Amino acid sequence: MSWKYIRTLQERLKVETGHIIKDWGGKMSVALIFPNTYFVGMSNLGFQTAYELFNALSDVVCERVFYPESEEALVLSVESQKPLSEFDILAFSVPFEMDYSQVLEILLRSGIPLRSEERSELHPIVALGGITAFLNPQPLSPFVDFFFLGEAEMFTTTFRDFFRDHRLVKLERRKWLEDLARSIPGIYVPLFYRESYKQDGTIEEISPLLPALPERVFVQKSSLEATLPARTRIFTPDTEFSNAFLVEIGRGCGRGCRFCAAGYIYRPPRFHRVDNILRAVPETEFPKRWGLVSAAVGDYPYLEELSSFLIGKGVEISFSSLRVDGIKPIVKEIFKRSQHHAVAIAPEAGSERLRRVINKKLSDDQIYEACVTLTEAGIRHLKLYFMIGLPTETDEDVEAIASLAKGVRHEVIRAAKGVKNLGSIVVNVNAFVPKPFTPFQWVPFDEIGSLKRKIKKLQNLLKGFSNLRVHFDVPKWAYLQALFARGDRRVSMLIEKKVKDRLGWSDSLRHMPWNPDFFVMREREKEERFPWEIVDHGIDKDFLWREYEAALAGKESPGCFSKASCNLCGVCEKEKNRNGDE
Repeated sequence: MSWKYIRTLQERLKVETGHIIKDWGGKMSVALIFPNTYFVGMSNLGFQTAYELFNALSDVVCERVFYPESEEALVLSVESQKPLSEFDILAFSVPFEMDYSQVLEILLRSGIPLRSEERSELHPIVALGGITAFLNPQPLSPFVDFFFLGEAEMFTTTFRDFFRDHRLVKLERRKWLEDLARSIPGIYVPLFYRESYKQDGTIEEISPLLPALPERVFVQKSSLEATLPARTRIFTPDTEFSNAFLVEIGRGCGRGCRFCAAGYIYRPPRFHRVDNILRAVPETEFPKRWGLVSAAVGDYPYLEELSSFLIGKGVEISFSSLRVDGIKPIVKEIFKRSQHHAVAIAPEAGSERLRRVINKKLSDDQIYEACVTLTEAGIRHLKLYFMIGLPTETDEDVEAIASLAKGVRHEVIRAAKGVKNLGSIVVNVNAFVPKPFTPFQWVPFDEIGSLKRKIKKLQNLLKGFSNLRVHFDVPKWAYLQALFARGDRRVSMLIEKKVKDRLGWSDSLRHMPWNPDFFVMREREKEERFPWEIVDHGIDKDFLWREYEAALAGKESPGCFSKASCNLCGVCEKEKNRNGDE
């Protein structure tokens, strides 16, 4: 046993506030596992929310587990330093596809069989939730007993009740999963679904193997009016947002950017009212540093009301995201009053033409004006986010990224004339990864060689400018992310090979009986059945195709703000029919 690792966990408990330690006697025990480091996991509001929701139940004990930062370390819970084999449920929270192999590593290092079919009643039940679960669960499906498809608020109580009434006993693991799949909406048990293929390798069908199971599992969404917002439950200095109170003000985004999965799977956007947010404040002390979290903070309808209240309390406010066209007067006031000197904005594409393709309704002039406004409000450091490899992209579009970045630099220098500490502009360039349930789910990932060429072009165009730095992601990692985001159950073979044989990704790929380009580089046919269609978000596939055609034609379309701007994605209509609303 690694005493050094145990001491590390104990030391973390000493510097944290807000964690929950319970007696285990007779309770359902849940290991809530984040398959990345403590630093990353404790910055994730979804993870903290699930922790609080489970522990709010008197007959449940939930403890946190993170991917160990030392290879020789055991995998133990933070609160009681127990191994995973002692828990009833292992609940993985997985927001990033690139953490898939670490899910398997955690199981392997804990002595738990990787595949669901290999586990007996002596092993914990393995569950998985998070945004990757309800985007495309298939690459991990052989290793997971069941997936939570939906938001945590919809599952903790119902699952506790099921577990209390259906104790797992000898030789009944399969029957237990069968009852679970039939009892709780939004539960996907891969064991009871078959994925079959055509001769060309595409999916023939995904069909249930048991009666009374749905052909597609409908994602469960909570009413924000009935729940407290996700917020920081445990404060720790060992995170990116050290001891700040992060609070969710809304879910989803109404802008309709065609590359963004969150803008589609969380339709329609939902917002917390101010009184609901304030009910989430820790009772012990009103936080002096707040981070407002939403896909588009500037679109929050009660932003001025909430911000004015917090300013009156002397609170320092920061934002998780900021739209160029969402910089309202109250936002400028916040920046002037706070010690916050860095802001990130995302033009995404360098040219106005390509921004029309992706439905990012911004002109160059709007971007310049926003950067000047931020500079005048005291912001000294700007981050600009762009993507390369977008559909219809040309060399001129890539060159436009450099032109826009240099234009921003020029405007910022002009606006900051006379300021001694000019600050910096950081240009972040990432490879575009086509995601499920977006209009771009049909398009191929750009070639790695093409991405490298575009990176080299931008490096040459942007070198030598003071106060301007450029960061690029690694195309081969983006390729893998695309493979995991777009693959079916066959991709599980790759993840398993890497973990069991301790290979790198390149060596693992060489052992596969299939070509990864089939999943990553291939343009999909209109009627092709996608592996992620086991999940039902209520979005009409025909609607997504119409948006794809509009993108190729360079036409913008309305977002998802109101009935007046509705472009009939189908979500609200299906939800109304499901609930029996008038």
